Amino acid sequence: MKKIALIVAMLFVTTYASAGLKEKFEFGVKAGLGYQANDIKTAIADFSLSSNAGWFAGALVNLDLGKKFSIQPEAVFSHYKFNIENAIDGYMKVNQIEIPVMVGYDITNMLTVQVGPRFCVMEDVNGMVEGASDLVNGAAWNWNSPLLGYAIGLEANIWKIVISARYNGEFKKAEVLGFTTGTNRISNFQLGVGYCF
Repeated sequence: MKKIALIVAMLFVTTYASAGLKEKFEFGVKAGLGYQANDIKTAIADFSLSSNAGWFAGALVNLDLGKKFSIQPEAVFSHYKFNIENAIDGYMKVNQIEIPVMVGYDITNMLTVQVGPRFCVMEDVNGMVEGASDLVNGAAWNWNSPLLGYAIGLEANIWKIVISARYNGEFKKAEVLGFTTGTNRISNFQLGVGYCF
């Protein structure tokens, strides 16, 4: 968590320090809905996490790098809840901090395509298994997503209003409930609205 906080601080400090040398600098906030798509298959246990909708909110800094290019670091908090199905029944809640650093290219004056790395940390992961003891349900839940992922999307700018659609994916498998075998891929799609000051 300290490493993530340091990365965020460095990104925002660097962006602020460079603002006076660039053509355009904006700070904004954003929020919206997310859809978490899971591909969880293990050779050890037969269970699945249902894909589900959630929400996100955060802040962004946008800095122009010439006439067509820009860089946009963000800090985004998101929340998802999943049903655990098949061999066991229950649910899992995941609060996630995402730190994408998006490089943008202006297709038109209003539309920008974005791509970049995404730094990810999971917090406050908990859940409940039906019929399990309080000790089991109160224990720490394993959800170790790779630190580095990727993001790609489109962003429309209308005056100071920002409308975004983004896909967030991972390069490596995640560890879910202690399982690392099989196919553990976690991705999400986000649709949001923001405002730049």
